[in-house]
Amino acid sequence: MRLSDLKHVYFCTGARNNDLLEHFNPEKLSFEIDERVASFKALGRTKLHPSPIAVCTTSGTAVSECLSALLEAFYSDLPLLLITGDRPKRMHGKACPQTVDHEILTRGLRKSYLEVELSELSDIDLSSLIFPAHINVLIEKKNEIPKFQPNSYESSWTGFEQFIHENKSPLILVSHENKSMFPLVEKLCSTGLPVYAEILSGAHSLSTIKNEKDLLIALKRGDFSSVIRIGHTPLTKVWRLLEERPIPQFSFDERGFLGLSYGSVLPFSSDELMKNDNFWAMLKNCFSLAPSDTTPALIQNLLKKYPYSDMAMISQIEKIIGDDAIVYLGNSLIIRFYELVNTRLRSFYGNRGVNGIDGQLSTAIGLAASTEKTVYCILGDLTTLYDLSALRDIPDNLKLIIINNKGGRIFQTLHLNTKLILEHDGDFGPIAKAFNLSYAVDDLASLNKVKVLELITDPDQTMAFLKEWET
Repeated sequence: MRLSDLKHVYFCTGARNNDLLEHFNPEKLSFEIDERVASFKALGRTKLHPSPIAVCTTSGTAVSECLSALLEAFYSDLPLLLITGDRPKRMHGKACPQTVDHEILTRGLRKSYLEVELSELSDIDLSSLIFPAHINVLIEKKNEIPKFQPNSYESSWTGFEQFIHENKSPLILVSHENKSMFPLVEKLCSTGLPVYAEILSGAHSLSTIKNEKDLLIALKRGDFSSVIRIGHTPLTKVWRLLEERPIPQFSFDERGFLGLSYGSVLPFSSDELMKNDNFWAMLKNCFSLAPSDTTPALIQNLLKKYPYSDMAMISQIEKIIGDDAIVYLGNSLIIRFYELVNTRLRSFYGNRGVNGIDGQLSTAIGLAASTEKTVYCILGDLTTLYDLSALRDIPDNLKLIIINNKGGRIFQTLHLNTKLILEHDGDFGPIAKAFNLSYAVDDLASLNKVKVLELITDPDQTMAFLKEWET
């Protein structure tokens, strides 16, 4: 029995498992938003038809969402099959984006486990497995294959001194920690070195490089000899690009993780670096200059040209929200687009540990419960649907803003199989009514008057904006 012989596969949208689609019978596929729901649907099918039913997920938290159904299958002796798309082995254990140990997650909850390369998947004989079972597929994307291996340095201050000595034109990339990194970014910017601080750092608007586009251009042009990363694993595509186009990188990450498949790391927080004279003395030996900021005028032109794009809507929200408010940003386009149009310093939060879209609204609710300040939670439509039951408990100081672009447009920007977008024509009006929540749609003036504000955007305008922006 091969994968193509499976009676049914619940295929959960994701980028890493996109390459698995061709291994299944297309007539036996259902596309799903929520892995927890999908895995229980698969479990239900096994009750009347005792042949393997599969749920296929991407990497990271998507796998953990299947554990409840897998646990039930284990103790009910049902033939549930979990198939997970995973990062290459060289990325494991380093906190690379969306990379966790899948084998450990399901250990003790399955009776068979296989880890295979994508090229080996079609050869698996499912009849040899004992169910419930887990097949983990290691998938290497073309843009992750390193073209060469950069110089390595010892993870020590001696190693960092050598790193600086040999790479005197670094980019300083500041991601985030569990607190604002404003003081560090402010001091880094005073050095005259190129600094890109992501929005969750709490100091994005201080950056000497304001926009990711300028950052990408400068990197591809060879302006930087290396990267100094401070904080947790970055969101920017520049970080992922370093897998394909590696240049020396040295990280200061309080968790002690590399964040890439290569490089060096010292377990220092931003607070510790602020007080470390050795660090600042070494930076004085660098001389790189920040590239000129050429994009603000282009952004403003595109916002006017595409007023119903995701970016234009988020830009309008950014202008309305008070300076002392807390902003919670959901994964993944929301956080990127907000960073693109951000102009002010605020307290920003999000779940960027493994970058999952699950539990975003619930996290924002917990955040709001710990403060008297107003929390503005900005989510996409699929992210909101994923966490729908949380709507029963929205506190008075939480404002939920849903950017409804009619599907998971992240998959459209990645040019993946269009079925993964899960396009729909729904809105959240009936859902808000069912939960007895005050609601408005396409009315920014109502932002502080209702608990749920839905902004319906035009996906075509968003894609046109991106096309012109990236050209």
